[in-house]
Amino acid sequence: MDTLVFLLVIFAAFTHALWNFFSKKVSGNFTIFWYGVMFANSILFMYTIYLFITNKIEFVAWVPIIVSGVAHGFFYVTMLYAYSKGDISSVYPISRGTGVIGTAILSYFFLKEIITTPAAFGILTVCVGIILIGFSKLKNQNVNIKFYLIAILPGIFIFIYAIADKIGVQYMHPVAYISIVDMLALAPLAGVANKNGFSESIKLVKKHLKESLIIGIGSSGTYLIILFAMRLERASYIFSVREFSIVIASIMGFIFLKEKPTLFKIIGIVSVAAGLLMIKMG
Repeated sequence: MDTLVFLLVIFAAFTHALWNFFSKKVSGNFTIFWYGVMFANSILFMYTIYLFITNKIEFVAWVPIIVSGVAHGFFYVTMLYAYSKGDISSVYPISRGTGVIGTAILSYFFLKEIITTPAAFGILTVCVGIILIGFSKLKNQNVNIKFYLIAILPGIFIFIYAIADKIGVQYMHPVAYISIVDMLALAPLAGVANKNGFSESIKLVKKHLKESLIIGIGSSGTYLIILFAMRLERASYIFSVREFSIVIASIMGFIFLKEKPTLFKIIGIVSVAAGLLMIKMG
């Protein structure tokens, strides 16, 4: 894997973990998330208009855009709902891990991506680490299995939009692509974001303005980096390396949210880190 792309995705992992941390900090409040992302995309949309005026957009690009928009919409809702039900250090790895496994499999069959042997072992090692981190609570006999099923749902939508996005950014500039996808994903959810009334939503966002801006700019900015990286490297590699954010998010959960570190989580973190090195060698 090219060093520049690798470092770019590692940086995206840091910013991805950051905005997810603030999402958990506000208990996955969808109103705060919605306004933050819509603000960020209103800025990107201005540049998107310019791109539409100066560049010809191929019709084939609209198919992955629509698929990605729908998948992103379901991802946002299920991820934030999962955050409202459990620890970030468990929700985050389960959902992301499902996305890694699904992306690797679908990339092989639909995108015909060739994965080298070291990278294949790296992806497998990352997945093992994710499982150890996310399912460490299973040793607790009182664990709610329903919670894990809820946490898996965002992962399913991740590998759906990952494949769509890998195809889509080959035909459309990443800035235009992400702004349209997010608008498609979030505009239909305006009623959910303002379920208690517009005035109440504005009061809530003002109260948590810092968190809303970090979540919105972090979410859009992070994925914009990933879209640029996907123009240069295989989707299976990109989405595996990005899961370094699992390590960061788990550590942030331990330190700032006082979530309990366990032996399985610690071993899992080491496993993810080792897997990333193997992917880099591949």
